[in-house]
Amino acid sequence: MSLWTDLTPSKRCDWIDQLRGWAVIVMIEVHVVNVWLASGLRPDWLNYLNGLVAPSFTMAAGYSLVISTFRTDGTLRPFWPDTARRLGFILLCAYALHAPGITLADWTVLNTPQQARELFKIDVLQCIVFSLLILQGLARLVRNPRVFTGLALAIAVFVPVVAPHLWATGVADGLWLPIRGLFNGNPDRGVQALFPLFPWIAFPAFGAFLGGLYRHFRVMPVAGSEPTGGKARWSEARFLAGLAVLGALLLAWGTAAQQSWLWGGTWTQQNGVWMLHSRTGAFTYSELGAIANTTLPSVAARLGWILLAGTLMGAVELIRPRWKGPNPIKAASAESLLLYMLHLNLLFSVLLAPAVIGLTGWGWGSLGWTGTLLLTAAVIGLNLWAGIAWQKVRQTPDTMRSLQHKAVAALGVWCVLGGWWTVRHFLQSPELAKEPYAFLNAARARKGLPPTPDGLCRDPEEYFREAGRRKLHLSPEAKADIARLIQARSGGTR
Repeated sequence: MSLWTDLTPSKRCDWIDQLRGWAVIVMIEVHVVNVWLASGLRPDWLNYLNGLVAPSFTMAAGYSLVISTFRTDGTLRPFWPDTARRLGFILLCAYALHAPGITLADWTVLNTPQQARELFKIDVLQCIVFSLLILQGLARLVRNPRVFTGLALAIAVFVPVVAPHLWATGVADGLWLPIRGLFNGNPDRGVQALFPLFPWIAFPAFGAFLGGLYRHFRVMPVAGSEPTGGKARWSEARFLAGLAVLGALLLAWGTAAQQSWLWGGTWTQQNGVWMLHSRTGAFTYSELGAIANTTLPSVAARLGWILLAGTLMGAVELIRPRWKGPNPIKAASAESLLLYMLHLNLLFSVLLAPAVIGLTGWGWGSLGWTGTLLLTAAVIGLNLWAGIAWQKVRQTPDTMRSLQHKAVAALGVWCVLGGWWTVRHFLQSPELAKEPYAFLNAARARKGLPPTPDGLCRDPEEYFREAGRRKLHLSPEAKADIARLIQARSGGTR
């Protein structure tokens, strides 16, 4: 039997597993490159490629929802307790990443009003959970997989159509901060959502639409056949071919329509303000820059690239020889939350800790391509090893629960004891602080430095002298960025 005619119903969707696994790996690359590669070295094509990570990740989440929610007999799996607990845990992790910290020191002497507000920033995990909760509610409202599939497609189209209007200046400003960032990514009270639901829910909704198609064509036996041993409507190869055609159409239309959709129209002046009236709506020049990635063609083009990449991954997985041993890509897919949390904490809590930067000299934007690529490979390798190791641990539930209990106990100890060396660091070097901690002016007085309104350094040379004393390596680009930041605190004057 050929791959094109093999109608065995699918038990596991390899292409979406591959897409999610590679999205996790590229996501790690994104964060490492954004942190350590010197500014100006990153090419535009890499920025665009990196911009496909979050759409891939969120689309895969919506895709999996359909397969895991609707049984083959058409009934729904219970939302409570398993699904609710899993989503609740993801949401807890999401907010923990933006909390002032996980230690007593972070929540007390190292806390600031701005850091407290940052707790409510809508990032990719919050976007995924809230999107899945909406789609779960819709699935349980209609209780019909075909109707749900059609409604998911309607959401995926409707949201990018209305999203630009929600990004207009002032929309949703002043709303309750925990929900403010669901509407747009405009700054408000010092907080800027990275993944607001408009337009980002379009990606999991489109994923749910694809999941509904996959369920219909590849999971469900044809009508009249036996529930077990029956034939699917399409082979996996045929589904992948259809996926490629759909991806090519979305990419072609999105690329062709994106420029005219956003910029095609007539400029008119209203009360001294120039506005472009187009099919998207009426927007100022600055608003047009903000909404560029929220339009329907922009969403369609990114979905097109993702589907073409997913098709390629699925085709390779379909024909490649099966090797012995663990599959790191599938491990990254299955343990995506673990790797997400692990690499972020490794980067921002360990490698970017002031003490570690002092030892390594690896500050923000301090490396060229060679150093960045080596560090990227090391971080990816460590994370893939952790994913494979945890997959093995899962095979022995007793060992897994024991390790989880020990981890919670260690976290409790860290909560009490951790973070105090950071306090000590800034007590000794208040010039290097980037957050306005309450104790900074007292620390400055102890060193004979003049007080400042918020305790933060106002003189770049003051910062560089202390950095030199602590033997911190700063590249010319990093020095320029620091100087601009410090000068901006006093309106550009020293």
